[in-house]
Amino acid sequence: MARILVTGSTGFIGRHLVPALSIRRHEVVEAGRRPRPDAPRFIAVGEIGPATDWSQALADVDAVIHLAGLAHREAAEAEFFTVNDAGTRRLAEACHKAGVKVLMILSSIAAREAERDPRSSNAYGRSKLASETHARGFAESGGAGIILRPPLVYGHDAPGNWQRLQRLAASTTPLPFGAVRNRRSMCSVGNLSHAMVTSVEAALGGTGGGTFEVADREVVSLAQILRWLRAGMDMPHRLLPVPVSLMQAAARVAGREKLKTALLDDLTLDPSAFIRVFAWSPPETAEEAVKRSGQLYAANAGVRNQASAGS
Repeated sequence: MARILVTGSTGFIGRHLVPALSIRRHEVVEAGRRPRPDAPRFIAVGEIGPATDWSQALADVDAVIHLAGLAHREAAEAEFFTVNDAGTRRLAEACHKAGVKVLMILSSIAAREAERDPRSSNAYGRSKLASETHARGFAESGGAGIILRPPLVYGHDAPGNWQRLQRLAASTTPLPFGAVRNRRSMCSVGNLSHAMVTSVEAALGGTGGGTFEVADREVVSLAQILRWLRAGMDMPHRLLPVPVSLMQAAARVAGREKLKTALLDDLTLDPSAFIRVFAWSPPETAEEAVKRSGQLYAANAGVRNQASAGS
């Protein structure tokens, strides 16, 4: 059993990771911006940045899993770098000073895109790429540094694009994506949590470190995702085979390039190195995870609707 600090524990991924660590009998310390009187092991550290005081949170900690960061909203470039870059540097320095053995940084596949083409990447991707250097610096100072680059992480309570996709799947409208055969890597929040627990435990035992892409084993298409979501919601598929070229042209005319990229383009990862180094096997298939996401989303929507009707 280890004492593990999780930053950003109240976020989407943190809400799933903390129970996964507890099941493995680790002592979890949580850190975030604001106090939580209901959580005795939660330590408020204020804003994440170059001046954050981590000393209390890092007391007697064996490993740190750093999830906290700026994402999923519009912000100035300087703000992304203050939180994701300078904030991670401050944490890595504090970890070294406190004698922490393992520092894991949850990065993003956006960092890979920034690495390949900095000029066309966004501030988020560049700031996540910058944050990775601090985990490598921590490793050079004698600890174990693990950097994970996931793609879209999904689950019924996920924010951002996945929430919008679930909302789209839950509509009764026929959708024009039946002919979309793109190739997308994704990662269920259950698989990601399992991967983080597995690799941190291995690193505490002296095995593994470096930068890894992590994802579900399967590469899927938008049409498959929508079919599985609607199956989980106990709905008919109702996907119309509209030609992809027609949808791409319509998106360009409407100025929706980002939407086209998110829905219709390819984006694949290679998790084979992570699987090999940590002897990891994803505990659930993409089909199982997407269907369950749809099922839970529909169930929660029903609860919300009943509450609204009764108010």
